[in-house]
Amino acid sequence: MATSGVSTFTMTARQVINKAFGKIGVKTAEQELQPDEYQDGQDTLNLMIKAWGAQGLHLWCKEEGLLFLDAGKSNYNLGLTGDEACELDDFIGTETTAAYVATDTVIEVTSTAGMVAADYSGIELNDNTRHWSTIVTVDSATQITIAGGLPSKSKLGSTVFTFTNLIERPNRILSYRRKTYGNDNEIPVSSLSRDSYFNQVNKLQQGTVVNCYYSPQLGNGVAYVWQTASSVNDLLRFTYERPLEDIVIGDDNVDFPVEWLESIIYNLAARLTDDYNVPLPKADRIAQKAAFLLDELLGWDQEMESIYLQPDFD
Repeated sequence: MATSGVSTFTMTARQVINKAFGKIGVKTAEQELQPDEYQDGQDTLNLMIKAWGAQGLHLWCKEEGLLFLDAGKSNYNLGLTGDEACELDDFIGTETTAAYVATDTVIEVTSTAGMVAADYSGIELNDNTRHWSTIVTVDSATQITIAGGLPSKSKLGSTVFTFTNLIERPNRILSYRRKTYGNDNEIPVSSLSRDSYFNQVNKLQQGTVVNCYYSPQLGNGVAYVWQTASSVNDLLRFTYERPLEDIVIGDDNVDFPVEWLESIIYNLAARLTDDYNVPLPKADRIAQKAAFLLDELLGWDQEMESIYLQPDFD
């Protein structure tokens, strides 16, 4: 017997909400949900997604980020209105092929491959700072024009960093590695607790970054580094958990693998039982199945890691 050869099944948020209301007996095949019922289902689904986002799992939400360090700077805002940080795959690095003075906007570089208009651009200056602007035009394979003129001189061979989008505020940062542009070596950086970081005596001491502390906050998150970087060519690579995406319209898909759909439907149904007078025996059955399905998925949603055993010689 032939199989379909297709593995693209998914469900929209509207379908998930209809299924959940069907489990509790509010939705039938002949009767559509009322607008207020659907809105209640969508709001409850978003609340559930936000709560599940705090579980610290969700392998598909783990991303690689890159923070551009400034010499002597101890803390950085991470988010859509924060300091310059991007997804690792979004980063482009190159170098200038001429020297520049203040007010220059036309910059010659080794290569403009991958750059587009409106990208963020950061050009290294002679005073060990980086001038951030945006690209107005990509003029050729080796030339860009930036929006803001340079504030001071930049020598030949200065680094130029570009990227398209700032990262979203990380829910949490799982690990850090420091590196210097042009050097492939990445050195692990330790994570500190809040108390350990703020108990540092001199938070502006320059050197190489050896410790980091991250505070998610409500708007942009804040990443604290110690020691502070000594060069604008120092970079901080980090693994982070991005937020789960909201449901905005009914045609949106939930930001979960398809393996989660059944668990999402039952757990949404379980959350709706209190508000729709579902008889207790039925509500209990739905809650038990919802808990069982979620527990199964949480066991699957973990990385496969090696276990090392050694004899105890004591």
